[in-house]
Amino acid sequence: MDTLVQLEKVTKRYDSSGPDSAGAPAVDNVSTRIGHGEAVAIMGPSGSGKSTLLNLIAGLDRPTSGAVHVGDERVDKLSEAGAARFRRRQVGMIFQFFNLLDDMTVIDNILLPAQLAGRSRQARRRADELLDTLRIGHRRDAYPARLSGGERQRVAIARALINDPGLLVADEPTGAVDSATGDEIGRLLLELNAAGQTLIVVTHSPELARRYARRVIHIADGQIASDTLAGHGAPDGARP
Repeated sequence: MDTLVQLEKVTKRYDSSGPDSAGAPAVDNVSTRIGHGEAVAIMGPSGSGKSTLLNLIAGLDRPTSGAVHVGDERVDKLSEAGAARFRRRQVGMIFQFFNLLDDMTVIDNILLPAQLAGRSRQARRRADELLDTLRIGHRRDAYPARLSGGERQRVAIARALINDPGLLVADEPTGAVDSATGDEIGRLLLELNAAGQTLIVVTHSPELARRYARRVIHIADGQIASDTLAGHGAPDGARP
């Protein structure tokens, strides 16, 4: 399997930019690879470093040391403008609390990343496809305040997919919805992965990880404690 994401001895400290500063790092000397088409869950207790790891992969944060590669990009070396372009074009992001703009309709929320990337003309057809696929076409002109939690997360997923990113990352995507809706969102993510979408999900839910990811990376104290095939308990062959 071709590698899409590669982390090489990545460390992130928030108390200082220096590699020899005191204090425990949020991410500590992490190396791993994620292949094209994988569905990977990152798990760990609060403060373990899992969200920091996701932010480093997505180019939202920079490591104190080490290298982050996504596709052909050396993400940690990008300028601020370059990192923003990278996120718009190559990474789709889903958040726990949706992060929709309340004064914009469903369709306008979905199209926003395409507009920012200069792709608004060709994005209209893609948006219609996503609305149909995610079964929210009847809500295209509604505002977020009129939607259920599950509908809001579907809009957020459509927005994340509008630019056809190579990588979809989700930080606690079921954390703000009830368990039945969470199962629905999990099945949707699994369907996307089955269609070839590379997926990295941060979750507190062992059930979500077991059912909807193929591989589970456990983080403890900023380090990888285990890396296993979901439901199998065997080390994943993609690990370096």
